[in-house]
Amino acid sequence: MSDSAVEITTPKPTGPGRPLTLAALKEGLAPEKRALAEDLRALFGALDVSVRRYAVRRHLDASSVTRYLSGERVPPWEFVAGLISDVREVSAPLTPAAEAALHETHRAALKTNRRSSEMQTLQDELAVADEETRRIKARQRALEEAIVDRERTLQESVSRCRRLEVQIDEEQSAHRADIALWEGEYEQIRRECHDLSQEVLFLQEALAVARAELIAAEGQCHQLEADLDAMSRLEGRGEGASSLMAALEAANSTASVAELVQVVGDLEARTQQAMARELVSAASRSRRVEEVAALLSGLQEAGLPAHADTAIPALVMTRPVAETAALAGALHRAGFEDGVAALLRSSVELHSPCDVIGLCLGLHRDQLDELAESLLAAAFVVRPVAEAVAIAVWAAGTEVEQATVTALGPAFGRRGAQELVELSIALRAAGRHRHADTLPTAVAERRDARAVVDVIECFTDRGLTSEADRVFAVAQERSVPHVLALVRALVQGRHSGAAGGVLEQAVARWSAREIATTVTDLYNTDHFPQAAQTLMSALHSPTVETRLLLHQVDEVSPGAEAVVEMVADTGSPERAAHLLLCLENDGLPLLAEVVFEQTLTHKPTGHAGQFLGVLAQSGAAVMSEAALYERACSAAGPDMAPLLLALATARQDKAVGSVALGCIRTHDLSDLVVLLRQLHKLDNPIQPRRADVVDQIIGAVVQNWPMEDQASLVVALAQAGLPRDSALLTHRAAASRPRFRKLLRHEQTKHAQKVLSRTFWRKGPTTVSG
Repeated sequence: MSDSAVEITTPKPTGPGRPLTLAALKEGLAPEKRALAEDLRALFGALDVSVRRYAVRRHLDASSVTRYLSGERVPPWEFVAGLISDVREVSAPLTPAAEAALHETHRAALKTNRRSSEMQTLQDELAVADEETRRIKARQRALEEAIVDRERTLQESVSRCRRLEVQIDEEQSAHRADIALWEGEYEQIRRECHDLSQEVLFLQEALAVARAELIAAEGQCHQLEADLDAMSRLEGRGEGASSLMAALEAANSTASVAELVQVVGDLEARTQQAMARELVSAASRSRRVEEVAALLSGLQEAGLPAHADTAIPALVMTRPVAETAALAGALHRAGFEDGVAALLRSSVELHSPCDVIGLCLGLHRDQLDELAESLLAAAFVVRPVAEAVAIAVWAAGTEVEQATVTALGPAFGRRGAQELVELSIALRAAGRHRHADTLPTAVAERRDARAVVDVIECFTDRGLTSEADRVFAVAQERSVPHVLALVRALVQGRHSGAAGGVLEQAVARWSAREIATTVTDLYNTDHFPQAAQTLMSALHSPTVETRLLLHQVDEVSPGAEAVVEMVADTGSPERAAHLLLCLENDGLPLLAEVVFEQTLTHKPTGHAGQFLGVLAQSGAAVMSEAALYERACSAAGPDMAPLLLALATARQDKAVGSVALGCIRTHDLSDLVVLLRQLHKLDNPIQPRRADVVDQIIGAVVQNWPMEDQASLVVALAQAGLPRDSALLTHRAAASRPRFRKLLRHEQTKHAQKVLSRTFWRKGPTTVSG
């Protein structure tokens, strides 16, 4: 294109005062191109240069610049960016918003030309990638510079460390000699300190010895001085002391009880306790019983009970038994109960068995039978076995014989098991059978269950089974908690048979609520055999109503169902069958079903077979053919495997047939295959029963299923790894229906691919590349 086509007017150098003239916009421009051209012309006008000068400045073709400014061509963004940069140098720069708007206008103009638009897009992407490359290179240079700087710093640090190591080595070498010298001096000082410490310890021990000697010497001096003072006082007061003792003897002989109490109080105040005690003891031995009682009571009221307690043992030893009994009565009437207790305690400790009975007789004559029984009870508890028997012998034929029988109860309640057995033997040997006969009742009523069992064991070890039986019989007649404790103690002592006997007798006399309490308590304490025995005994008892009993059991944790499960799980097959029959007969089908399921699912096949055999012999409703068929129809087929094997073990062939017929009723191949596999798994390897069951199932299938279903079952059994069952079904079905084998072959091959079939030849040709 010629230069004349670029500008409208003749191009002349622009200068001050000469207006800038641009070629007119081309006609028929697209709106986007026109908008861009107008924006570019406005920018170019701000430069105040001609098109040719600008083209020279930017090393461009003037005609291209003219086409850009006239809208004939859309310039690349580099031209627009250069124009924006030139405008920024001569005038105010474009705002970011204006520059962004111009960029959008440029893009819109490019879109009018697809090729230019795509090229510009690629150029933009190239520019962005180039900018990212420059940024990465700049970051790379910065990182390289940082690495160089860090390496230089590292080298400096390493060099410094090496210099410091050399300096430390030099300092260590310089001070090594000083350290060796200081260590020698330290060792010498340490030895000197040790020697001085030993000397200090020695001197401290010597000082302690010296102090002890000083204290001993001073004590000896004080003692000698005290002895001298005492001797001097005795020389001056001998006549006074003699006169005091004489005055006390005179007071004992002539003073009244009140005066004696006053004298004792005066002596107590003058710290003459020994003289006071001697005066009380002398008065207690010499005066009448009434006066002694008054004296002891008066001392108690005067706050001087210690003198009374001191005088009582001597009084018991010196006064006759009758006077002692009278004194006890007088003290009791005076309200001095502590004195009475001290008197009886001294009698138990000091009197012979004969005197004890004599004292009891005296108390009995004074109508103090309660005191007499207390005395006898204490004597039977604390005195040795031989003396206790002697007391019983001395009481024979007297008014207090019955009191001795009664007083033996506390002794039986507090003595050990061995002593009780020895006491019982000794009493019978002495002819005191009435006393010995009280032992079972006393032991059973006063001792805990463990002690009762110990007594029974001791009697049994001595060969006294009759005595042991009497104790055992009385212990069983107590309340429910005591009997439960007795059962637990017997089980703990490995007397399970005796524990069972206790429960049998308890069931015979207890109410339904008491039996229910016993069952649940034994269950909750893990005494399952005893709980099961109690429940079964109650169910067989004519006096216990089964429904009421189980209702009572169900009100307490863990409930009737758990207890029934435990009974079925812990007992023999016969007991489980009897339990089911009882529940069935008493209208408790839900609990009966619990027993049935528990036995079949949790017990071996032989156990379950015996269980079903007993039920069948007893005519249980659950064993009827209709009930078994209904059970098989309502349950999943595989769940019937334990029942079928148990029925086969019990040789209940008709029952097996009913269950088998119920299992095949739905024509469900998968359930039947799983059932046959389950029979394989659960069958007893020593005494297998599976063959009989499978034979009946196969027979039922042949009689009731269509041939198509039978053929499908043959294939399914073979695929499930049951070839014998598959062969048996094939043989039985083919024997009854001649067409079966043809149908079976069709079933076995219907999914196989046939070589000459149309499906085979309809496959597309295989392309072979050569």
